[in-house]
Amino acid sequence: MTNIVSRLVNDCNQARRSGADFPTVWTAVLKEHTYIAGSPRQQICGTTPVLTVPLITGQDLVFDGEVFSLS
Repeated sequence: MTNIVSRLVNDCNQARRSGADFPTVWTAVLKEHTYIAGSPRQQICGTTPVLTVPLITGQDLVFDGEVFSLS
């Protein structure tokens, strides 16, 4: 399971490095992935707006406008 989640984060960051914006990454990588547990939500982390996507592992995939990470 950890390898799949790590690969998902890497795939998202690779798409981002290639110039894809969040809507493109959502459509191309995330939307149909079996580990995605819901729709993106906008939240504030400190003073930074972020998008979070819930995973079936209970973790969230977090996009801060630049990179994807896990929380």
